[in-house]
Formats: sequence, C-alpha cells, structure tokens
Amino acid sequence: MKNIGVFICHCGVNIASVVDVEKLTRQLENYPGVKHIENYMFFCSDPGQNTIKKAVHEKKLDGIVMAACSPVLHESTFQTVMEEAGLNKYQLEIANIREQCSWVHSDNKVMATRKAGLIIQTAIEKLKLNESLTPTSAPLNKRVMIIGGGIAGIQTALDIADGGVDVVMIEKKPSIGGHMIQLSETFPTLDCSQCIMTPKMVQLSKHPHITLYVNSEVEAVEGFIGNFKATIKRKPQLVNPDICNMCGDCVDVCPVLVPDEQDEGLNWRRAIYMPFPQAIPATFIIDEEHCLGLAPIACGKCREKCEAEAINYDACEEIWDE
Repeated sequence: MKNIGVFICHCGVNIASVVDVEKLTRQLENYPGVKHIENYMFFCSDPGQNTIKKAVHEKKLDGIVMAACSPVLHESTFQTVMEEAGLNKYQLEIANIREQCSWVHSDNKVMATRKAGLIIQTAIEKLKLNESLTPTSAPLNKRVMIIGGGIAGIQTALDIADGGVDVVMIEKKPSIGGHMIQLSETFPTLDCSQCIMTPKMVQLSKHPHITLYVNSEVEAVEGFIGNFKATIKRKPQLVNPDICNMCGDCVDVCPVLVPDEQDEGLNWRRAIYMPFPQAIPATFIIDEEHCLGLAPIACGKCREKCEAEAINYDACEEIWDE
C-alpha cells in the first residue's frame, strides 16, 4: 500500500473560516493509507512547498493529496513540488475544498467540514490506484485546418499564416465571407461590411501559406493531436474558374430564377451565378438543384453561350486528403 500524505490548506480564510481544518486533520490522521497529514496557512507559498518536500523525504511518501483550491490554479505548482521531491507528478490528487466546498457552504460550517472530509477521502482512494506516468512525445505536423470562412475564420487563418504556419481553409459555400459580408453596415463605425472584409478576403486568397477549398466539406478526420488527416469532398461547381473569362454572358441567357440566399431570399438570382460581386474566389457557379441543364430535358443555354467553353455539366465531385 502507498504511503500517502494529506496536506490541508487554510487558503488564508477562504477555507479555514468555513471548514474546521483542525478537526478534519484529527479525523483523517488514522484513515487507511494516510502516513502523514498536516494543515498550513498557504501551501502554495515557498515555506508551504518546502513543508511538503520535507514531509515527502522524512515520511517516505509515495503520493500526496492536496486539499486546497481548484486544480486550475495550482495543480502545476504542486506537480512541480512532487518532481522536486523526487516523486512522479501523477501521484498527486487535488481535493478541491474551496470552490466546491467552503465557497458554496459558508452558511453551514458543520456540513461544509463533513463534505470536505468526503472530498478528501475520495481523493485518497483515487490516489491509491494511480499509476506513475511518463510523458511521451509525438511528431507535430505544423499545419492548421480552419473550417468556416466567415470573419472569425478568415482573421484566424491570416494570423496563423502570417506566423509562417500553413493553413487549410474549408468553406462549404461557393465563397468565403460568411454572414458578415451580407451586412450593409457594421458596428461601431458603420462601415460597410465589404470595406472591411474584401481586403482580408483578397489577402487570404493570395497568401502563400493558405490553401482555400470552397464548395467543400470535411468528410472524415482520423489521426491524433498534432497529426490529423482530413478527407475533403468538393462539390462540382460546373464552371471551370481557370477557363472562365468572367464575361457574364451565361447569366444573361439563363432562364431560371432562384431566391438569392445572399439577400436572404429578398432578391432573385439565376441558376448560374456569382454569389456576390466581391466573391472570393471570383468565379461563376451552377446551382445543380435548379439548373435546367441538369434536368432530363436539358436547357444548355449557358454552355451554348460560353465562348470560353468553361462550362462542363459532367464535372464530378473531387476528394482530397489533407
């Protein structure tokens, strides 16, 4: 059985003014597995930490329970103490008797003391089963994937890429911009959203460390932290942006009108369209769901009109691994 040390912190008056730490110390000194127990005003202080290390050596402790504040604050502090005392830092358990006890039960000191004892006993029983762990390392793939090309995704991508890290951005719509690009004015300057967004969108599209996939979604993710692999599916846009000369003649001859989602259905667009004038990437796309050219009775007017021969109804979805 492990030799366990229990250290109950007063945390000034945060704990000791509610929990009877002296009574708790006496109650737990004969608890199975407890080799040493004591309380102190501030165990996170240098004298407090030295007290812990001294007890570890003198009592030959194998692990310790810190009855104190939240592990968010001082778990790393006491793990360092463990290592300096020659113990594995994973032989530490934090019994949170401040946030989870004294702070929420200040109106009933008797019950708060009883609850603190139960919290500490639970930590002791857990510590009895703890195994010493050894940190491992794994290779880190220094690439970042950002899903969603709204203002938050765009700014994040630019900040990361400007630091020299490669970024892959996935946007399910035909253009980046998100909801912000739909706004006419933005708070607090009342600038139009395009004035703010367009320079960032253009910068993103031309950034050497950013790869942009629009009309795309993540199909699957596998791997582990630092080395994920994602499968990306891109729907066909049926207009080849490398060939299209952006003349817009195809839009003029399209007979199909569709509510424009960019204007929340308050306006109309054609079945072949550009999402909005500042769209990135700047290219036309065919709405497969509404285009007559993909129906049993083909229309084909946009393809007939396209002198650049950029329209291909037979284009298929594409799959990439990143």
